[in-house]
Amino acid sequence: MCCRKVALVCLLLTLWSAVGLAAHHHSSRTEAARCSVCVALHSAAPKGIATLPQTMFAYASAPVLDTISVQQRLNPFALRVRPPPSV
Repeated sequence: MCCRKVALVCLLLTLWSAVGLAAHHHSSRTEAARCSVCVALHSAAPKGIATLPQTMFAYASAPVLDTISVQQRLNPFALRVRPPPSV
């Protein structure tokens, strides 16, 4: 029972924080520079670094299999399929 209350409080805090950040705005850049919420949000944002991996192409060849007849295909199929039960 206690875990549900804690989960509900966490959910409400998350929702309240999301609404507060969405509604947060300033009329000028100087106000935004002095706002502790804006400073905390912009300083904690991670910087994305994108590097492309070095690609190396390798040619692969697939073996060419001999064609098989229908009779050769039916035998393994018949070994895996169970006939209907006899009454």
